[in-house]
Amino acid sequence: MNKKAKKILRTVAAVIVAIIVAGGAVWLITGRSPMAIIVKSALHQMDTDSYDKAMADKTDKSQTEIPADVKFPREVVQYAIGNMQVFEVPAVNDTKPVVLYLHGGAYVHSFTSQHWKALAEWAKTTGCGIVAPNYPLLPLHTAAEAHPLVMQLYCEMLKGIPASRILIMGDSAGGGFTLALAQQLRNDSIDLPRHLVLISPWVDVMGGDPSLQERDNWLTIDVLQKYGTAWAGQMDVADPMISPLYGDMEGLPPTDLFTGTWEVFYTDVCKTCDKMKAAGVDARLHIAEKMGHVYPLWPSHEGRKARREIAEIINSAPDSPSNKNSIVYE
Repeated sequence: MNKKAKKILRTVAAVIVAIIVAGGAVWLITGRSPMAIIVKSALHQMDTDSYDKAMADKTDKSQTEIPADVKFPREVVQYAIGNMQVFEVPAVNDTKPVVLYLHGGAYVHSFTSQHWKALAEWAKTTGCGIVAPNYPLLPLHTAAEAHPLVMQLYCEMLKGIPASRILIMGDSAGGGFTLALAQQLRNDSIDLPRHLVLISPWVDVMGGDPSLQERDNWLTIDVLQKYGTAWAGQMDVADPMISPLYGDMEGLPPTDLFTGTWEVFYTDVCKTCDKMKAAGVDARLHIAEKMGHVYPLWPSHEGRKARREIAEIINSAPDSPSNKNSIVYE
């Protein structure tokens, strides 16, 4: 190797070392990985203009596609429940769990690439099946149309899969939807899934903690309330189907809730966990310091760690307790 090549290699090595050292210093000082900081800084704050634009968009959202760069380990099948598009990835075998996943997006946006990437990851690492409905969204539809279709989907799943193999999971709006769905299943005496996983769930559409607004550079409380009111349609915004924080928690399945301390939903998620535990539910709260909304979906160290924990939950035995610690600080 000539002197010029050696010099280039030394320079590259020095740059790499400097980046590692700088990244470590940032992590030590801020308590967050460099990638978490990058992701958070790249988010765009909700505002009234974005709400007006989203609600004026009458595009048909009943059909969507999985991004070409996302590869599932097994063939994805599509079918319809009524006019609702459903994606399904079979489990490796009949002993593996099946995840019914309800995506977030303020009830107006469909799946993102981060949703698909997380679902593909869990399907690969756990061997679980995935059922992901593209449920009706604003501005053309409301909760009154979406909930019955997802209820119907769950009942169809029960025809071939015992409830003891099913988990219902969701993030943000989908997390609130998941909790509301479980409450309705319990009310209707339908076999409950073995577990719920709620990622930064939106449990009170008129909620949110104003004291955390300056920390949250994605969600904006007054804009969220506009979306929540629209999703309720003719229903009361405090109806448990819309805001499941106000629903009865008794008899619900074991539940894991994930939240970051820098998201406006943090306080409401903590209230939800407390209410569940008071009702006798085996509930465990995962708190990530200085993390934002739906951090388990982020392409960061913190996100990967949370996704591994969720994979462990997916693979846990149906009758095993979620954890002896009811609060886990990440």
